[in-house]
Amino acid sequence: MTKEPVERDVTLQGTIERFTFRNPDTGYAVVKLVDEATKGPVTAVGPLAELKEGQRLVISGKASVHARFGPQVKVETYEAIAPSTEAGIEAYLGSGLVKGIGPATAEKIVAAFGTDTLRVIEHEPERLRSIRGLGPKKVDELATAVKGQKELQNVLVFLRAHGLGGALAARIVRRYGVAASALVQANPYRLADDVIGVGFKIADRLAGQLGIAPEAPERLDAALEFVLAQAAKDGHCFLAEEELVRRTAELLACREEALAPRLPELAANGRIVRQLPPGPVLLHDDPRPIVYPVALALAEDGAARSLHRLLARPGTLGIKAEAAVAWFERTSGMALPDGQRQALVRALSESVSVVTGGPGVGKTTIVRALVQILAMKQQPLLLAAPTGRAAKRLEESTGHAATTLHRLLEWNPMGGAFARNAENPLEGRLLVVDEASMLDVQLAHSLLAAVPVGMSLVLVGDRNQLPSVGPGSVLADVLASGRVATTALTQIFRQQQGSDIVRVAHGILAGELPQSGGDGSDFYFVEAKDGAHARLLIREIVTQRIPRRFHLDPQSEVQVLCPMYRGEIGADTLNRDLQDLLNPGQVEIERAGKRYRIGDRVMQIKNDYDREVWNGDVGRITHLDTGAAKAFVRFPEREHEYRFEDLGDLVPAHAISVHRSQGSEYPAVVMPVTTDHFLMLKRSVLYTGITRGKKLVVLVGTKKALEMAVKNDDDGHRNSGLCERLRDLLRGDGIRPERFVDPS
Repeated sequence: MTKEPVERDVTLQGTIERFTFRNPDTGYAVVKLVDEATKGPVTAVGPLAELKEGQRLVISGKASVHARFGPQVKVETYEAIAPSTEAGIEAYLGSGLVKGIGPATAEKIVAAFGTDTLRVIEHEPERLRSIRGLGPKKVDELATAVKGQKELQNVLVFLRAHGLGGALAARIVRRYGVAASALVQANPYRLADDVIGVGFKIADRLAGQLGIAPEAPERLDAALEFVLAQAAKDGHCFLAEEELVRRTAELLACREEALAPRLPELAANGRIVRQLPPGPVLLHDDPRPIVYPVALALAEDGAARSLHRLLARPGTLGIKAEAAVAWFERTSGMALPDGQRQALVRALSESVSVVTGGPGVGKTTIVRALVQILAMKQQPLLLAAPTGRAAKRLEESTGHAATTLHRLLEWNPMGGAFARNAENPLEGRLLVVDEASMLDVQLAHSLLAAVPVGMSLVLVGDRNQLPSVGPGSVLADVLASGRVATTALTQIFRQQQGSDIVRVAHGILAGELPQSGGDGSDFYFVEAKDGAHARLLIREIVTQRIPRRFHLDPQSEVQVLCPMYRGEIGADTLNRDLQDLLNPGQVEIERAGKRYRIGDRVMQIKNDYDREVWNGDVGRITHLDTGAAKAFVRFPEREHEYRFEDLGDLVPAHAISVHRSQGSEYPAVVMPVTTDHFLMLKRSVLYTGITRGKKLVVLVGTKKALEMAVKNDDDGHRNSGLCERLRDLLRGDGIRPERFVDPS
């Protein structure tokens, strides 16, 4: 048995000789110190990245012997003190503190002023002009840098004294600089918005330490905005005022009466939008206000107005739809059923139309027909989808170039906005957006604003899929409004080719329990005793049974989809299992409980506008540079560099959530269905997971859980006003975001 390393408390004073590793993003560093007591070298590890070579420290921490790296001190606290020797001052000034002042210039300065150098720089900087090569500008820069370093150390000491870890304190200093202490003391809640890794609870704890009263306005306001933001993460565009107040009171353990008066003031200051619900207000009604984050109110209203603008004009393609459809049937040799013919005619005739339906009903055939018809008419067509994988699949299935919506709208990371908008609209005659169920309200707003007069729009999607990851329920609201010409396809074609996946998916929508197919089927249900048994079965099915029987590569062609990330058979646990089985013995790092290995499949889980990598994009780790604290990930289009600090934007993707799989299609899908995930046992979750499989779907779990999922058609209500706003605009009495409720 390996003995645990023995740690002992230690305090020492020394000077940084050199850095052997430094990551400014996390604040972590490994330094070589010269101990002033023993004159010997000491390895110190901890939040030291903000320091400089030659800096003198008093360190407190734990001394131990690392199994690989030998004796070291884990730094818990430190205090930076001025170097006291000429050699230390010279090393400090020559460490890159100011660009253009290297070891040679530092040696000249110290030769002139000796151990009094730092005092001269701080209080009598004009004396430095006697040094040859130091002009007024360089003297000012050096004085500012020395003073700034001293202030930064004071800031770090202040932050650590209030319970913030070294890495977190370093991020705060990078965000605010020497003003950090003043800004944090004035309003600690700004940290929850401005600094990665500082949530409301950390900011609230710091506020309490700084003496902010439990019912201080800044605390109440920050909590109200935090609860609204959390609701948006759950898909809601707004909360009813009473609900917002109740949730916030529970969070803060304070009185609702203290919170309610804050809402009118927040609205008047433009920090929230508070209004009556959209929709007709009858005399006998007593409507209560609803509250939006400003961005979502503007997006929802903007999306409604843009769509209303498009619907207010007739179709402009100028194509004789019936004749064009007949031409396609002749040239393709296909006799289209009534539903597909109707969808095509509407797409060619209406300014906006929707095509919806499940798997195997011919949605792709309609898009192919549109591609060919517009090519024949020599009219430009645009194809797009919310994710890279969905866009690639659309391009492969139609033979026409397709792109993500973010690339279509030309995101400009420098300006923080899309280049394509109402003033600079898209160019073309027809835009087809696939996987429209994935549109959240903010992306829909940007898209619709960029569609000009003269361009028709076709939304293609499956209304029974899970709603978007982001807030809103755009496709469902557009359909419910009754304002857009819609064709719902129901006739199944792939079933004639023996697809049990399609049969099962449509059966689930009708409330039918899935049944395994026979030999040669593409759908199977493997019964497990419980979650632990299901976990063992999934390991075997993915790594042995599927490769042996279906000749599919488990690393690239088999995807495990889970209702949740946590639990015995959640995506986190199964990722670790599959990493060890499919990708063992590789260089790895661990961040926030997740392991990242060279060769691992990973998924981006938030839009990264700088790298142009979007939520849902999947790549593979090609290299981990532990010295530079960087990971390199190859996506289909290019390789990107990630700092270890940014790995929270990536999740290991041997197993992912069903929600994260939207817009994707995989050769084989394996999905656990057990009561461990009873909160997510819903018909829409089961349906979405099954319809991601192209060649094979294997459900692993219990019949009880399967029955629960099929019977539960409650997909969870989302607070969204897009449907009613579209109806209001038709009536002419729409509620605008700027119409705040009267504070009185």
